[in-house]
Amino acid sequence: MVPKMQQEVTVIGEVQNSTSHLFRPGLARDDYIALSGGETRRADASRTYIVRADGSVIANAGTRWFRSGGSTQIKPGDTIVVPLNAEHMPPIPLWQAVTQILYNVAISAAAVHSF
Repeated sequence: MVPKMQQEVTVIGEVQNSTSHLFRPGLARDDYIALSGGETRRADASRTYIVRADGSVIANAGTRWFRSGGSTQIKPGDTIVVPLNAEHMPPIPLWQAVTQILYNVAISAAAVHSF
């Protein structure tokens, strides 16, 4: 028996467990993300988007005033994509760059002060 329409909602990207869930009326985008274990630390939650079964894309769903982030109506066959935060800089390279800048400033100040 082949169903006439898709009956699952897929969650992919920066979530703990990328998987498909059986569609349940009343669940919002954030509910399906929570069913997949929630977002990872590297997720960019503000850029989460939905790909509908017909191929259309709903980007930045729920970013308008007076609207919660997970209120977008999910339909059977939708795919929720939680993208990677590409602007996130890991702490070790960040502090490496900061200490190198401070070191160069200190050396420059010492050189100027020695004249």
